Amino acid sequence: MRKRNKNKPNHTGRNPTSRFARLDHRLLNSPAYRALSVAARALLVELTMLDNGENNGSLYLSIRDAAGRLGMADLSAVRCAFDELQELGFIEMTEDASFHVKVAEKSRARCWRLTWLAGPGRKGPSMTFVERQPPPGTKAHRRMERGLRALKAFRKDRDTGRLPVLDSDTMGGN
Repeated sequence: MRKRNKNKPNHTGRNPTSRFARLDHRLLNSPAYRALSVAARALLVELTMLDNGENNGSLYLSIRDAAGRLGMADLSAVRCAFDELQELGFIEMTEDASFHVKVAEKSRARCWRLTWLAGPGRKGPSMTFVERQPPPGTKAHRRMERGLRALKAFRKDRDTGRLPVLDSDTMGGN
């Protein structure tokens, strides 16, 4: 009997040793996503990595742990990233932090749900971020406008066959 290579896909096309974090293009192209700071985008990826397909709504991540995962020392910047994600509808808190509970009983960290994925009990996604935008005149609104302009320019160049990489002579087209 031959041993099967664990890194190769099985007969259904799945790889049992590899997982991926799913970020849908509806999410990535939304005005709300374009309004996120870099720290909030990175935090969104970290929260997505905690999801295993069955635990959305039970994603425990504290500000301190998030700072460690992001490689950030400024806890207030991480707190602001959590606030951004909540305000723009990407995450919802399902359980607040609790410091009065003994260590062995349950986690003290806040518990989160990703709004574009199905929640506990097969509750469908709320997709709250689709209808949210930052208020006009804010830094986030200006970031959103710049991001949407850049995305529109990219799509126009792609559709006309003028992608910057294809038009560049740095790729060795003597």
